[in-house]
Amino acid sequence: MKNGEEQPAYKLGILGSSNIAVPAILEPSRVVEKVRITAIANRTFEKAAKLADTYRIPYVAGSLEELLELGELDGVYIALSNELHTEWAVRALKAGKHVLVEKPICLNPEEAERLRLVKEQSATPKLAEGLMIAFHPWQQALQSIVRSGQFGPLHRISTRISVPAKDRYTGNYRSVKAKGGGAFTDLGCYWLQFLQTLVGLQPREIRAQSAFDGPDGCDWTFQAALQYENGLEAECLTSFELPFRASHTLYFEHTVLTVPDFFRPVKGFYKIKIRHDLPDNRSTLCEFEPMNYYVNQLEAFAEMMSGQRAEKLEATWERVHLQSIIMAEAQQRRVYNAASHL
Repeated sequence: MKNGEEQPAYKLGILGSSNIAVPAILEPSRVVEKVRITAIANRTFEKAAKLADTYRIPYVAGSLEELLELGELDGVYIALSNELHTEWAVRALKAGKHVLVEKPICLNPEEAERLRLVKEQSATPKLAEGLMIAFHPWQQALQSIVRSGQFGPLHRISTRISVPAKDRYTGNYRSVKAKGGGAFTDLGCYWLQFLQTLVGLQPREIRAQSAFDGPDGCDWTFQAALQYENGLEAECLTSFELPFRASHTLYFEHTVLTVPDFFRPVKGFYKIKIRHDLPDNRSTLCEFEPMNYYVNQLEAFAEMMSGQRAEKLEATWERVHLQSIIMAEAQQRRVYNAASHL
């Protein structure tokens, strides 16, 4: 491509027609000029055809396999059921396609290792997890505040992420253990990604617990806490049964900062605020222009495909590994507590 010429739009196909495909890629693709959705496939052809008609997608493939064989596609977005993410990400990478896979990118460290090995063998196709909150400047702003020391040392981070389940998620992957069901698998990734950006993921102590009393033995409410070498404690509660909440609260020596409703930009172009949260000071520290997480994410994926942005897969594998350790700790504690009552 000669200097001054614009990069042609990347042609993407969609594997799967789950509900997340609409806000995560179909609506953003109307805004992001660097990307065009040119094909879609789903196990139920009619569902894919309906989306294709609504969003003017030129081609509906007869199968997932057929879509990956389309030579004109630069990449794919995977919106399949969680337990299929790794398998189809591997197939897409081997077919030479860039891959944006909806979170979770995989369900365990073994699947992560499989993806890592495939990436080692074929470095050209890019791979990214659709963890949309990572693509917004509010996290980098908080990181700068922590590193500056302007409010003194950071002592504690408290995170609450609760999304009440309608009809106990009957028929939904969130209520099926083998499909990555449970509050911590579904919501805990947002906490870990935030911590990773802010303070890293190298705790010296891990505590976690859940009653695992949701459908299919899934965790319906889950608590976890990480203790760091410098004394910092980061604790999180994820739940499918408590009222809606999505907030981070940071306790510094000289102030308390809160990011309230950090999920809001999934619904459209909305502002995010970082505010002081003291009885005598509830002022806004900084406010960001209205943004949409998914638009930012698709822009970032286009930059990855062009080589302008790094994949950061080591950070992804680190999150998967720690999340599995935290889950194992909670499961072990449940076994111990049950045995102690015998």
